[in-house]
Parts: sequence; C-alpha cells; structure tokens
Amino acid sequence: MCQQTTSLVIHDETGKSIDSTFVTCPQLAAYVTATMNITDRKVLIIDCGSPLRHTERRVQGSILLNVNDRISRKRLSTRGLKNFLDSNQLHRLDSNDIIILYDDYIRPSACANATIQSQLAPSMKCVYDEIKRYDTNKILCILESSFEQFLQHYPSLCYVSTSTDEDLSMETPLTSKPADIESYPISEVISGLYLGNSRDAEDKNLLQQNQIKLVINISTSIPCYFENENTFEYIRVPCHDSSNQNILQYFETTFEYIHQNLSVQKNILVHCQGGVSRSPSFIIGYLMKYHSKTFAEAHQLVKDKRSIVNPNLNFLGQLTQYEKLLSNA
Repeated sequence: MCQQTTSLVIHDETGKSIDSTFVTCPQLAAYVTATMNITDRKVLIIDCGSPLRHTERRVQGSILLNVNDRISRKRLSTRGLKNFLDSNQLHRLDSNDIIILYDDYIRPSACANATIQSQLAPSMKCVYDEIKRYDTNKILCILESSFEQFLQHYPSLCYVSTSTDEDLSMETPLTSKPADIESYPISEVISGLYLGNSRDAEDKNLLQQNQIKLVINISTSIPCYFENENTFEYIRVPCHDSSNQNILQYFETTFEYIHQNLSVQKNILVHCQGGVSRSPSFIIGYLMKYHSKTFAEAHQLVKDKRSIVNPNLNFLGQLTQYEKLLSNA
C-alpha cells in the first residue's frame, strides 16, 4: 500500500492533523492565511514554475526561484544557493524553517518505494536538492497539485496582475492608471541608465539634473518633447504595449546604441507611457545582452530598482526566448 513520507505535522482548514511531505491545496491555503498553529516555525513558499506565469499569477507571498532551463539549473548547482539568490531571497530562506515548493505540475502518487526526487519536475528537483544541500535542517514540503488547481480553489489567496502600462494605441479597453504609477520617480537601474515615464521625458529640468544626453522613446504616440532644441538626442522605438507587439526585432539595434552611449559616459533615459511594461522590457533585455544576466536576474534587478515594473505576458515570453537565443549564440 502506498504511503507518503512523513516530515512534519500540519493541519488543514478543518483542523485535521496530517503527516505528509506532500501538502494539499487546503493545507497550503492554511499556511497562506495563517489560520492554523505551526508552533513557532516560519514558512517560506517558493514558486518553481514558469517565470511568465509567476509574473502574472502566483501564491500570495511566494518568491520565484527560476531554474526552468538547463543553464540556470547548472548555474545553481555550481554556485549553490548562497551565490545564486539575491540578498533578500537568501535572508528569507535563512529566516524560515519550513519551505513549501510548488510549480505547474501535478505530482504522481507518492509510494513508499519511490523517492521524492523521482516525482518532481527538473526545476523543482534542482531547487529541492540545493535547499537540502544548503541546510539539512530545513523542512521541505511540496504542493501535490498544480498552481492552477490552487488558483481555481483559492483565488483570493493568489496574486493576479493586470497591465498598467497603456497608451491610446492599445487594442484592449483602457483603464485608469493608479496615481502611484503617474507619480513614481525616475529610476536609475545601473550607472547612467535611467528608466522612467512620459512625465519624466517631459521634465526638462529633471533630465538636465540627471545629465541625460539620450532619450529612447518606446512608444508610437508620446512626443519627443525637446527634439527641436538640440538639447537631447532622441531615438523612437515604435512599440505598443499589446499582446501581438514584436519587440525582439528592435533589440539588437537598440541595445548596441545604449551600450555605445554608456561607454562614453552619456546618460540615457529609456521611457514609455508609465515605465512599467515596454521600457523595462528593453532594459531587461539590455542587461541580458551586455551584462550577462539571466532573464530572472535582469528582471529582478530592474524590479528592485523600480518596484512598479510589470512587463506584459507577451514581452516576458519574448524575453525568455531572447535568453535562449543568447545562450545558443
């Protein structure tokens, strides 16, 4: 008879005690809502699934550990978690006793004669093994269901994003933008490379204070405000924030231009309407190309510098495609 391996005692929403390495959706929900008693132990939830899906939909409070390709898994295995995670992720890992992993797959039946690792997708297996190697005292649990099943039953316990970077060229109906998007300050991602919105591009004093020499306008409709004054150099990249916009076609030329200008200490502003979707996508791609970042590393760096960054799903797909192109080059 098949039995699950015991590693800890938890309680589901009914209060029933269950011993299991594999956790159910109700058990995970209990952790997220903190409705059950797990003594003084703290829980960290890690998403090992698709980075594209994680950006759009994820369990509340979970962090992404993206090793969905062989190169990233090899890098994690070689570096170890200490040199792979950023400081915030590492702190959260060190601060929690119980780690729950989830992804986009359903686990097969857990039999006594089957190892935990044999039931895991490659990315989750890599994360599982590395956490065990990093700290043998961590208690590791795995969601036996897929994330989508958890979302179906507990939508209120999941983060689901909506696009906020819009302009009049979009095919989808417009929604009003949150005030914090409009007022969010210009962001310096790396030395000399700034990310901002149309309001920043229109503020001549702000541009001069930050010694901006080149403005890259990622839109079809936002004016190049001072192009007739010969004060700033302008490049327009005609992109919509939509599900069918091809941004890959503009990557190489734009990235080379960014790199050439930064190399001679010319500060650059890359902007779109809100500095949320289009312009961050180009900066993420640039960091992948010229700073040898993985998609996950570049995305996290830009997100750390500008918390409102949220590229649409189409752009995220093209960025992961670009990562594969770079790795095969």
